Amino acid sequence: NENAVHSYKEDGTYADAVDSGNEDGEDPSQLYGLEDAVEDDFAQRVPAYERYFMDLHSTKGSKTSDNTLSKLPHLSQAECRAILAKTSVKHKEEMELLENMHRQLFQQWRFELDCEFNLVFYGYGSKRRLLNSFATQMTVDAPVVIINGFFPALNLKHSLEKIVTQVLSLGDTTGSVADLASLICGYFSSNGRSVDSMTLVVHNIDGPCLRKHQASLAVMSSCKNIRLLASIDHIEAPLIWDSSTVTRFNWAWHDLTTFEPYTVETSYENFSADTTEIGPRGVLHVLASLTENAKSIFRILAEFQIAESVMDASAPPPGAQKSAGPRVPEMPYSSYFAACRDQFLVSNDMTFRSQLTEFRDHKVIQSRHAPDGTEFVHIPLDGTTLGTILESMD
Repeated sequence: NENAVHSYKEDGTYADAVDSGNEDGEDPSQLYGLEDAVEDDFAQRVPAYERYFMDLHSTKGSKTSDNTLSKLPHLSQAECRAILAKTSVKHKEEMELLENMHRQLFQQWRFELDCEFNLVFYGYGSKRRLLNSFATQMTVDAPVVIINGFFPALNLKHSLEKIVTQVLSLGDTTGSVADLASLICGYFSSNGRSVDSMTLVVHNIDGPCLRKHQASLAVMSSCKNIRLLASIDHIEAPLIWDSSTVTRFNWAWHDLTTFEPYTVETSYENFSADTTEIGPRGVLHVLASLTENAKSIFRILAEFQIAESVMDASAPPPGAQKSAGPRVPEMPYSSYFAACRDQFLVSNDMTFRSQLTEFRDHKVIQSRHAPDGTEFVHIPLDGTTLGTILESMD
């Protein structure tokens, strides 16, 4: 401390105060405030990078909280909806004004559809309600088909099959997604059809379950009697289209910023972190990080459950009572191991169990033991969702 005080005596800043204090015989503890001022002035004179290392190695220590996100209470989907319902809407008048401005463009959008353009809408906020309103008000002369691309278990093949059977009243629904798209396009290009035109609304055409079917959607949109309304929310959504696909879509772009919350679009997310099951989106993320051998092991069990689900739906056992929920088919462990070994995916039981352990850790596969000791394994998803996952894997 003496060195610090003497160093400041040279420029005379604190010399008088120090000397007068010592001459009067004051307690040296009264100089603590002066020492703090000296330290603050010294810190200001030190370069920034030197102060960084001084603070980093300071003996005072940092006050860090031990609170983590895992300590927060988990909200269920119902609880989250109840809380959001009580939340007041901010800028309600401005949002209503913005919606009225968009509604004034309905006639312009209808004119562009009549000119054989297809419309794609982008911007922040949910566009679902406004697009549905436009489709029902302005296209009263044609059936409207709505496809929710944000649904994580969407199966486009099933959607096209419903169009063929319920809208077009055709009986042939065999073939792939591309075959059904060509069938629908051929129907609206033919003469003497009972349905003159159709409006197709695809919410989130950039959704995970639709990204691999853009070519099929482009084929249908290229038909002049099919009007396509689509929305995108991913900032890199246009990258999924090549030049030929963009030419077929023949887009007319519109900014449809609404600032409305994505309540419906996010209602299918997993809200609870302590759930014992995993959603289809989580399964796809897990499978993306696994080897082809592990994916084949998953495929065997998934195909078994799909086949069993179809059999249960088509031929229920006589006298069986209706269960409270859908039954998830289970496969005996021994049969599962034998099927994987026959396809040369595993060579011994230890390797197979280590792979199942990885699936169990990610909650993709669950197992149980029967009273007689038999082990059964299953994927906690229904057959339709598993079919969608297998299509995404392909």
